[in-house]
Amino acid sequence: MVDLGTLGGDNCRAWDINDRGQVVGHSTIPPYYYYDYHAFIWTEKGGMVDLGTLGGWNSFAFGINDRGQIVGSSDTASDEGHACLWTK
Repeated sequence: MVDLGTLGGDNCRAWDINDRGQVVGHSTIPPYYYYDYHAFIWTEKGGMVDLGTLGGWNSFAFGINDRGQIVGSSDTASDEGHACLWTK
């Protein structure tokens, strides 16, 4: 078992891993508001990286393929939830 850490908050979930060992999920971020979650990607070399949002408070990463493309959802600045795709 490997502790992947957090994005500075106290709650973190991993949802998927690809054949390259890249892990995606979401983690709370400071200052620990109830709904402040950001999607992340974790690699052994780079650690956990915050994927940001579409301008809102939250984002979630649920899947990653072997090309490193990540799918999930994010809130917009107008507090709407949108499906999203992260690519390099």
